[in-house]
Amino acid sequence: MKTRKRRQDPDAEYNFWQPATDMMSALVYVLLLIIALLGLYLLSDYTGLEEPSSSSEEAASSGWHDDDYDGWHDGGADDDPGDGDGRYDQQIIQTGGGGGGGGYDEDGVKAAVFAELIDEETERRIQEAGVRFELYRTDTAHLINGSLQTLNTYYPEKISYREYETTGEGTFYLPEKIWQGSYYFRQLSEPEGYDAAADTYYDVDRMYDWPEPYIVQIRVAPCKNIIRLQMNDAETQQPVGGGTFRVIAAEDIITKDGTVRYTQGQQMDTITCDEAGYGESVELYLGKYTVQQQSSPNYYTTMQQDLDAEVEKKNGSDPELHKIDTEKTTILLNVTDELTSSALEGAVFTVTNRRTGTTQTVATDGAGQIRLTDLDKSTTYLIREQQAPENYRPDDTDHTVIVAADGRIDGAGSTTLDITNRLLRVSISAVDTVLRSNTEGEQLSLYNEQDQLIRSWTSSDSGQLFTDLTEGSYYVVRGKADPANARKYPFTVQDTASTQNWTVPVFTLRSAVALAVLAVVAAGVVWLLVFLWGILARRRKARKAAAAQDETLDQSENKS
Repeated sequence: MKTRKRRQDPDAEYNFWQPATDMMSALVYVLLLIIALLGLYLLSDYTGLEEPSSSSEEAASSGWHDDDYDGWHDGGADDDPGDGDGRYDQQIIQTGGGGGGGGYDEDGVKAAVFAELIDEETERRIQEAGVRFELYRTDTAHLINGSLQTLNTYYPEKISYREYETTGEGTFYLPEKIWQGSYYFRQLSEPEGYDAAADTYYDVDRMYDWPEPYIVQIRVAPCKNIIRLQMNDAETQQPVGGGTFRVIAAEDIITKDGTVRYTQGQQMDTITCDEAGYGESVELYLGKYTVQQQSSPNYYTTMQQDLDAEVEKKNGSDPELHKIDTEKTTILLNVTDELTSSALEGAVFTVTNRRTGTTQTVATDGAGQIRLTDLDKSTTYLIREQQAPENYRPDDTDHTVIVAADGRIDGAGSTTLDITNRLLRVSISAVDTVLRSNTEGEQLSLYNEQDQLIRSWTSSDSGQLFTDLTEGSYYVVRGKADPANARKYPFTVQDTASTQNWTVPVFTLRSAVALAVLAVVAAGVVWLLVFLWGILARRRKARKAAAAQDETLDQSENKS
């Protein structure tokens, strides 16, 4: 049967909505298809359709930063799902042993992981960037020491990560979710001022998504170290025990978590040195400190200049040993001749401790010195000369020295007493009356005012020196020692440091010759003067005669 094609009525009304309806239906079908594909993709994260991440010897070892994964960052952002302080309101897994956690594909559970550095003392976050970690898994039978995990991101290109670094806030995300199981973070570098953390173990046993990730706290301890001291005698370098020292913070000591551990000027410890002179502080946070001596051992001075010490991170060896040379309190007596400043040996002194009343007797050595040590603190000492060397007069001054509570004398560790002794020196010489020079060979005798002969001697050109005379009156006799009939030359010995020179005038043959020569010279001078006077008188007479003759001639010429 032949069908005939129906002709369209040109006057019929055209349906304009039909193409639009067909297009909308197609778009709905496409949208449903996209939603179905997206659902399959999302379900693949929880059904075990993906292979789990595992260690890969061929993966790149670049670090993970927030900049490598757009849209995720740690606490402090406006979209922070936690309590607003950068942490999350859910269970926090801290450092501890990890138990077995099931196989790679058990229940198809994966979790987003967020890690933060925490000060184990203050529970505050350590805000430091660049602290590096590795991720290990431990819960499978073939992983004896743990397997290094390599994680990947795929947008805009695939990047493999074997290390993960903290941001400036001390946190990091793992770049992709990890399968349920037992893991630990191994620290590759330490925050400034902190020790290396132990491996941080944790178990993932259920699903955690990015808005509320699984939180791991990596707890680290702030570095601490000690200050070591060694006290030695400044002169002998032998150990000296018993000193105590204050340890004071020289600055505000602040750790990276923002905690002020010590404030500047705060005393942190007291170090007491043992019998071997050694002492050490308790463990202190890293920073700069001042060490001040609080008390010194008996007989020793207290250190006046503070010691600067810096506590540094432990490096496997002992910290620096600060050596302190401590000096004994010392009084030095220096005894010399008042005139020549030469050292005097054998001067005897008594040293009295006024607090205890004890007295010791000491004498100067060949250098004219006495060195007094082992002096008690807060004590006054009285020093007095009891006996001078032979023929010297002792110093009659009482010397008082006060040793303060810090072992110092007028702020110094030692003091010197310069003491002089006087010797009466008398020089007696026979002196030529005319020539005024010392005369040799003259017999002289010295007597005291009681007419007792002290010494007889023959004069020389240098005079006779006496150092054993005391103050008083004396006289010298020339010639035979007969004070009753001889002429006496009296002198007086005075208490003075300078040498007292006495002279006995003597008229000798040299004096007579000198006088004769002097007379001849005087007569010659007189004769010469008379002779010269006569010549001058004759010349004046001749000039007068010539002048008179010239006058007579002039008168004759005028008359002519």
